[in-house]
This record gives sequence, C-alpha cells and structure tokens, in this order.
Amino acid sequence: MDGENTTRAFARSLAALKRQGCSLLITGPVRDGSHLRLSRRLLGDIDTDRRWRVIVATDTEGIETRCPKRAETHRYRIIDRRPAIRSSAVCARSSRVDLGRVARDVSVTIDEFDSDANGLAPGELRLCVDSLQPLLDTHRSGTITQFIDRTTERVHETKGMGHFHLPVDPERTIVSTLIDRFDVHVELRGGKHRWHLLDDDIQTGWLRI
Repeated sequence: MDGENTTRAFARSLAALKRQGCSLLITGPVRDGSHLRLSRRLLGDIDTDRRWRVIVATDTEGIETRCPKRAETHRYRIIDRRPAIRSSAVCARSSRVDLGRVARDVSVTIDEFDSDANGLAPGELRLCVDSLQPLLDTHRSGTITQFIDRTTERVHETKGMGHFHLPVDPERTIVSTLIDRFDVHVELRGGKHRWHLLDDDIQTGWLRI
C-alpha cells in the first residue's frame, strides 16, 4: 500500500474505532513532555466541550493540567491514586493501589456521566490512565491485565476512547504482554509519535505531536 492509500486507510480505520469505542497504549521512555502533550490532545480542548473526561492519576506529573482551564468541572473527574511523597522505601507497601476499587470508581464515574449527559454519544467519553508504570512496580502483570480489561470494557460500552500511558521502551516484554488488550499502540520518540492500528495492521510514519 503506497503512502497516500495508507493515509486514507488509517483515517478510515481510526474514524471507525472512534465510533465503536477504542483503547490506546502509549509507550516510549521519553521525558520531554510528549506523554503530557499527546494526552491533552486526546482528552480534547475547550472547543470540544461535549467531552466527558476521566483521569486516573497514579504518577505525580502534570495531572492538573490535562484538562482545559475553562472546561466545565462537572465534565471531568480525577481519580487520584498518587502516592504521598515519602522519605523511605519502607512505606512502598502501604502505597499499593487497590486496582479493583479503581476499576469500580471508573465505572461509577462513567455511569454518572452517562446519566448527566442523557446518554453519552460516541467519542464523548475520554479516559486517561497515567501511568501503568507505578502499578507494574507493585502488582503482578495478571492483576494489571484484569484492571485494563475491566476498564477498557466499560469505556467500549459507551463507545468512548481510553488511553493508558506506559513510559517504557516499546520493545520491553511487558509491552508485548499487554498489547493484545488494546486497539491502538502509539509510540513516542523525541517529540514525535507513530500510530499502529493493531487489528487492521496499519502503521503511520513518525509525526510531530
């Protein structure tokens, strides 16, 4: 498939995923703000104010700046599971996140949004989980996959779009372990991103964010 046809096929497939509901895994060990910029884009700006946003925070960077400053506060919810700053690694066990409870909180929030919106339209719900890395540090991969499955299933039920950050090299084993849970894999590298629509096996080139 040549470049022009690939671009068209990608646009068609991505549009279909947005209508049906989809989940994205975003990888890349970048520290240049690319994860934050892409997350803001996926959550939407103030001009797309019909969106309803759920942010699950397990990391400590940039959560409060994900949503537009003028966004209606009843249209977004932060489920904050960030650990308090501690001086000793001895406290790590007490900071373990209850993923079952987080999944329930996500589901309850989506139910509330669906009720307030009188039914969420395709693409209106946007979920961000930032990030999976702290969870992988304290949970078995099987527990993580159960959490992902429960959360993405709920997002798909409302035909929403969920994105999960995992800031590691895409060649890491954990990425291949988790990737089948997602519809799209987005890689980040040096201010650029590359998308791979997994079911249709369509991949873009590297594009600036």
